[in-house]
Amino acid sequence: MLYDLSRALPVALLVCFLPGWFWTRLLLGASADRAEQAAYSIALSITLVPTGALVLSRLSSTGVSLTIAVAAPLLVFAAGLVAYLYLGPAKGPDAPLAPLPPSPGTPALAMLAAALALALVAFFDLVPGAWPAILVAPLVLLAGIVHLLRYPRPAPSLADERTTVVSPWIRYGVLSVVFLLILLRGYLGPLVHAWPYPRGVDRYEHAVMTGMTLSEGSTESFMLYPPGFHFLAAELSRLTGLEPLAIFPVLAPLLLLLPALACYALARRLWGWECGAAAALFSGLILGGAYLHFAEARYPNFIGTLFLVVLALAALVRLYASFSSARSGLLLAILGSSTVLYHQIAGYTLAVVLAFAGLLFVPYLFLRDRPRGVALFLSLALLGLLSVFYAWDTYDLGRLAAGLLGEKEETGRGGEAVAMAIGTKPTYDLGHLLATTSEPVAWLGLVGVILVVGELSRRRVGAPQALAYLTVLLWALLLFAGSRTSYSGFPDRFERDFGIPLAVFAALALVVVSRSVWRRRGVALALASAAVLLAGVLVGAQAVRNLEQAAGPSPRLKDRPPPPAVAAAGAWLEEHNEGGNIIATPYLHYVPSRGMLAMGGYTGMQSYSAARIRRGRDLPPFGAGPLWDALWVLKNSEGERTDRIMEENDVRYLVFHKRYPNVDWRNFEGRKDLYRVAFENESVVIFEPRG
Repeated sequence: MLYDLSRALPVALLVCFLPGWFWTRLLLGASADRAEQAAYSIALSITLVPTGALVLSRLSSTGVSLTIAVAAPLLVFAAGLVAYLYLGPAKGPDAPLAPLPPSPGTPALAMLAAALALALVAFFDLVPGAWPAILVAPLVLLAGIVHLLRYPRPAPSLADERTTVVSPWIRYGVLSVVFLLILLRGYLGPLVHAWPYPRGVDRYEHAVMTGMTLSEGSTESFMLYPPGFHFLAAELSRLTGLEPLAIFPVLAPLLLLLPALACYALARRLWGWECGAAAALFSGLILGGAYLHFAEARYPNFIGTLFLVVLALAALVRLYASFSSARSGLLLAILGSSTVLYHQIAGYTLAVVLAFAGLLFVPYLFLRDRPRGVALFLSLALLGLLSVFYAWDTYDLGRLAAGLLGEKEETGRGGEAVAMAIGTKPTYDLGHLLATTSEPVAWLGLVGVILVVGELSRRRVGAPQALAYLTVLLWALLLFAGSRTSYSGFPDRFERDFGIPLAVFAALALVVVSRSVWRRRGVALALASAAVLLAGVLVGAQAVRNLEQAAGPSPRLKDRPPPPAVAAAGAWLEEHNEGGNIIATPYLHYVPSRGMLAMGGYTGMQSYSAARIRRGRDLPPFGAGPLWDALWVLKNSEGERTDRIMEENDVRYLVFHKRYPNVDWRNFEGRKDLYRVAFENESVVIFEPRG
């Protein structure tokens, strides 16, 4: 464990942090906050380094060789250093954009305390029935309505809200504790159980595609997927010497820091470091949805939706405030387009938010502040051009555009992928949404939304703050709407991502309610203290529960490490891999056929169950034909079609789980003239075709 970490962590620092450092200074400025700088440096590194490797790979028509793996980060670092030395750092104020909303009054605090008390009763199941949980939401909403009706006037100034100057040692000390707890959540599994401790069935497909990126520079034949993550993973794999399946369990727990850093940057930019620290805590330690992405090995989705989208919106907030508009606009364009490089849902989510922002806010800014309006328009235009560059080859945009315009009947890979996803996955109920976001984030997030709505309705903020608030509210509304309909294509992922904006709003609510303790007397002080205490207990209890779950096995059987018998078969395949392809039963116990491809170092043939092929969702780019071919071979040991399929695909081994339904491996065992047993244990048997 320590040896793998000692090899991987320095390389991760050199590839995923340092190349973007001077770019951050150039575009963000010499901010006094190192955590915010670190967030943007990571984002720019994991955007520019894979882009550089992608371009070099295409120019040389090779995979990610050692030369490319070394050259890409060096070129990005050198270009950033030269640009920084020539142009200097971006300039602009570093103060938070908006004042903190006023604290709720005594009646609203009483209702909020009652709601949090009921939330604790429901959390610990202290009374039978579901009525405590049912009553929490109405009480929170009622507290919000009372707060809006009794909104204080005149509003306190920003200076009044922040009279205490906090030492940097305290700020970074608090953040360090938060980040250490988040790292503990990620690494508890490896600490408690034997190393490595991989989670998530998707790690197998990402291992296969990373291997293809190393050797070929493309994953087109395996799956329709943006190249960013696999070029980044290929860089790390090549420079560390660790295979993809070995590097994921070492570095994947570090991903939990990314949403915490991004939410810190956004909340700090809006309201100050206290809200930033609370947002980091909620997003990294308390949220369930973010951890589920990590636990299921949905790494590109994790990076795209929970990190890059958040930082792109934080860059948009900076642009609203006109902090060095040209450089802020370039920062938004680079980070916004990078979502397309990593994941479809991230690109789709940000595209919809920015489309509304462009349609609603660009005309307004043209009338109110033309330079800022021009900067926003040009930034969005550049973002669109870069997004087309990233998406053109992956999604076959030329054929997609021709199909949509009616010039061709086919819409290409991109159109086919959209058609597969729309309306094919059901939505979950609101109870599942609450469990995914977690109760502290859900209830405090709702309070935070009400506080922001109050600021807008009472017009306590100027144009930049109002635009920022509307953008974040629109983002949250879009994710909530996507989680409620199957026509979004991925309602389960929208449900998980919805927790991120809620975490930002929850941080605002916690800080505002906590500050009210210092300004109250008598009954109001008691109610404010009770609300803060109850919120703290609820957050702490959720944190303890999350850490306990992180230390245990995955609740989903298929997300656990492979059984020893299956792992032994995978190791044998790797040892005897001399090229060609394999065909494995769609599942070997709970390990999918892609797991055998990843463990053996193969890229094909993929195999699905008949029901999954008929479902027609998430099929590989080559369609259902080869999947039916693989299933045919597994069920038919001889025949003209079997011979043709195996010859055309250069099939070297057939891998069977002995108890897989409707596929009888004994048919192959009985044909000793055609097959020999190359490997066998209690669960798996591998046949090698003779000749």
